[in-house]
Amino acid sequence: MRHQLKLRQLTYFIAVAEELSFRRAAERLFITQPPLSRQIKSLEEALGASLFDRDRQGVRLTEAGHSFLADARALLRESEQVLVRFKPQPTEAKLTLTLGITTVIDVGLFAGIDTAFEKIYPGVRVTVKPQISSHSIRDLNQGVIDVAVIGLPSRAEGLAIEHLCDDPLVACISSSHPSAKKRRVSILDLQHDNLFWFDRKLNPAYYDYCQQVFKRVGFDPRRVPEPSDHHVLLGLIAVGQGIALVPRSLNSMTRKGVVFKEVIEGDQLCIRIGAAYQAARASEAVLAVVAMLKGRFSGRSPRVGASAG
Repeated sequence: MRHQLKLRQLTYFIAVAEELSFRRAAERLFITQPPLSRQIKSLEEALGASLFDRDRQGVRLTEAGHSFLADARALLRESEQVLVRFKPQPTEAKLTLTLGITTVIDVGLFAGIDTAFEKIYPGVRVTVKPQISSHSIRDLNQGVIDVAVIGLPSRAEGLAIEHLCDDPLVACISSSHPSAKKRRVSILDLQHDNLFWFDRKLNPAYYDYCQQVFKRVGFDPRRVPEPSDHHVLLGLIAVGQGIALVPRSLNSMTRKGVVFKEVIEGDQLCIRIGAAYQAARASEAVLAVVAMLKGRFSGRSPRVGASAG
């Protein structure tokens, strides 16, 4: 059977290679994981090589994957250049601004922001790129994106940051947990449970911030790696494998056997949400995007959907 490379497969492969997560890559591409996995499998069959190693620890590029990544990027660049050469150019091209959105925030909060902004600035198109805060900060410094909604604290030296809102952590526990019937719990009530917790490299500043709070109140549970897929996390909690401390609005994701409880120390473990940008390169349109974000979050709490920012 003859296989052919498709540009879509290259795009999907590059997204997974950059995110090292099928879930985050799917969010970035605005698709679900099954079609993404099928396209990667089809690409591997076409190449006759495995591109990723997958296990419970995560996703890693194979030696063949590392080698193919440069070729895939080159092929995509070449295809884009061909389109530019042959596509009729509009008389007035629109300016595109890219907005990075931390996966702490439900991307649905930003639905319609592109059309709303175009009404104010008809010549500007806004695109959304969901990713963890550290990736957005990197992209801002490299000029890949223009504005980013990030979780704080983060290592964002040199960037201007406008505060948008705060979101305290809540306890996500099994409905059979001894504290499940309480209206509020202390994290000390969860001292003897396994705590699903994120890897420090995802956000060192916030990890260290939480560690200081834990040390101050005397909270030192056994920590286990937090699954990158939220549904897997909730499933493990439902069967009593551990508990999690997550942003308050994650309770919008329901799961039988899981309850969310207000945490007495939640305000101390609050995730701050901010809009970050490079002040020295900020155009009028960038500042207008930041102003629109501040207006959207004014007086409201976000629906949050992850834990590490």
